[in-house]
Order: sequence, then C-alpha cells, then structure tokens
Amino acid sequence: MFNDTLREFLEASREAYGEGRPDYQRSLMEGRELAGNDPDAPRIESALGTNPTTTRLRDLMAHIEAPKWMQSNANERQVREEMGMGLKKTNKAIAGQLLGTIGADLTQDHSRELWWLLNAPQAVGNVVQEYALNKINPDLYSAEIVRDGRGDPIRKSEKDELLAIDLGLIDKESARRKKGVGIQYDKGTNEYVYNRRKYKPGHVAALSIPTGVAINAGIGLLNPLGGSGGYEAVMPSEGDASKTNNILGEIAAKYILGRTGGLLPYDEFSKVRPDVSHGEYNAYKAFKYDKALDYDITDGDVNLIPGGVLKATIDGIHGPEVQFLGRSLPVTTTAIPFATALAGTTLGAMPAIQRRFGLNPKHTIRNALMGGIAGVTGGGGMGYAIELERRRRNEASNEAAAAAYYAQTGGLNG
Repeated sequence: MFNDTLREFLEASREAYGEGRPDYQRSLMEGRELAGNDPDAPRIESALGTNPTTTRLRDLMAHIEAPKWMQSNANERQVREEMGMGLKKTNKAIAGQLLGTIGADLTQDHSRELWWLLNAPQAVGNVVQEYALNKINPDLYSAEIVRDGRGDPIRKSEKDELLAIDLGLIDKESARRKKGVGIQYDKGTNEYVYNRRKYKPGHVAALSIPTGVAINAGIGLLNPLGGSGGYEAVMPSEGDASKTNNILGEIAAKYILGRTGGLLPYDEFSKVRPDVSHGEYNAYKAFKYDKALDYDITDGDVNLIPGGVLKATIDGIHGPEVQFLGRSLPVTTTAIPFATALAGTTLGAMPAIQRRFGLNPKHTIRNALMGGIAGVTGGGGMGYAIELERRRRNEASNEAAAAAYYAQTGGLNG
C-alpha cells in the first residue's frame, strides 16, 4: 500500500518536473483561442498563464472551489486537461505534482521571470496600462469568427479551404494560417472555424506610450544631453558632470539599462535647486541610500522591502515620492501625469465613452492614444505647476528660517 502511494507520488512529481514553458504557452494560446480571444494576451496574463507554478496553484484553487478570482481560466484549464497536464485526481498525486512543479521552478527560473517582468517602473506601468485596457475593452485582445457572405463561419476543413485562401486566412501553398488568424471551436456548428484578431498587437502596445513617457520623464530618462534638475549625466563629461559628451552612450544607458546619474555635489546642486537647503539635501541622501527596513510612518518615510527596493517619503527634495529600485517617482512630476495618461488612454478606449462623444469605434486605437496624449500633457503640466509652487514655498521658507537665525545669532560674526 505504501509502495503504491509512493510510486504514484513520484510518478506525478517526475511528470510535472518534466513540463516546461512551451507546454504552458501552448495551453495559454489554445485556451484563449477556445474562448474566441487572440493568442496575444496582456503581459501580466501571459506571464501568469505560462508560469507553471502560478498556473498549477490556480488549478488547485479551482479544484477546491476557491473564489473565482483565485482560479485558473476555465478554457485554459480544459486545454491542459486535454493535453495531459491537468490536476491529478488523488491527493497523493496532486502533492507529487506540486513538488515536481516547485522543483522545476527552482531549476528553470519560472517565478523569477515574474520579477524580471516587473523589476522596472516602466514595466510596472505597462502592466498596469494593459490590465486596465483589457478590463475596459476586452476587444483589444480578442478575435472574431470569420464569416462568408451569408454569415456562415469559415470552417477549418477541406470544403472551405479555397474560400479560406481567397479571404487571406491561409497560405495557398502550405495552408499555413496567416498572421492574426486563429482557430476556435464553434458551438453553433460543432466544428473548428477560423477567427481573426480584431486589433493588431503592435497597435495595442502603442497605447502604453503616454504612460511610458510619464514615467520616463519623471525619472529623468528623456534628456539625451545629460542629467536634469541637479543630477549627473550617466556618462558625465570632465568639465561638467551634469552634461555628457557621449550622447549615444547616454541614450543607450538610459533607454536600454534604465540608468540615471546620481545627485550632483551640493555646491553644484544648489545652483539648479536653490529651494533645497544643505540639511534637506543631506537628509534626502540618507533616505535614498538607507537600505534598512522602516515601517514607522510617523517620521515621514518608510522602507517596505529589504535592500531599499520599495520605499517612500513625504518630504524629499521632490516632495512626496516613492522610490522603486533606486528610481525616484515623485508624486507631482511622475505619479500625477502617469495617472492622467492612464485615465486618458483607458477612457479613450472605453466603448461607452466613444459612443457618448460620437467617436467612431473603428478608430479605438487612435481615440485611446489621443486620450492618453491629452492626459499626459495635461497631467504633466499640472504636476509641474504644483512642483514649481512647492519649490517656491520651500525656498521662501528656508530663506525666512535663515534670516531668523542670523537675526537671532547676530549673523556670521555673532
């Protein structure tokens, strides 16, 4: 009895350990096609759907009838079961599957790839934008059945092959499907039929441009000539650390590596930012490079993840800000334009909003992109104005404090 249990456990574990990303990619793509969606999914959905660990755990949630939001997609789960990758039927086999899946994760870096997807502010922004667009207008990631002049679906069969060729669904010589063409099961005809995605993935991806601009501008990646606002260039020139003589290298370091230069020494920094006192400058540097955990919000800053991965302050040199992996994300000049760009793009893609303002739904991509551009422009202008006013008040406050100090002490000679 024990030997049978152990054998079932080990067989399930070995089988799960041998599964890889290509198997889960196939189940994701065919599951989406089964639901009438384009195989191209939003990045976070693709990352989770092709991750064996998260997928298996979500299959387990479906098995134990956990809340729907915790469960895997039913169509993708059906495909995995048909592929022989479904959750096992006995508890001992399920335990073996889980062990094998975790073992594969450790050796194949499955879950670390989730972190690699989200380890930059721009990547997080893209994921948030895609998630919002998918929720507000699923058509952006869906497909529709291709029909003939009578409204009948074009079937994947020899009978409809010539028609499929005429409609540009398949290649004449190889019968290979053209780009954007998929296959789904049609319950009405009980046959597999052709579908075609509604929007080109490159056009949908372009809708992340406004939010990307908001984040990149906010963290100082859009200046090809050097550093901005008191920061060094990534590749500083010898005469002026805020400038660069290597424009191509500066662009590459910022665009490809996401690097930014450090703060200029205070004597140089204060020429650009006279609103920041020496004490505020030193306090900000201490906050920026402090890696110790800090959950006490009463002192105005927190450090939520070891190593300084995620922390925040309400009174930095940029005002309230969040820092993610050392990248400064000020509320005024990054969070506000990002939020307005996100709102503009999402609202522009919303069918109800397009109908309300008489916009043509056929131009959804253009409408959403224009909404995003309007959002990042308006939000950027508003955030910059708020930041200028904050700096003006801070400079006036520092000057008043200095004047009071000198009056009280009799000046430098007091």
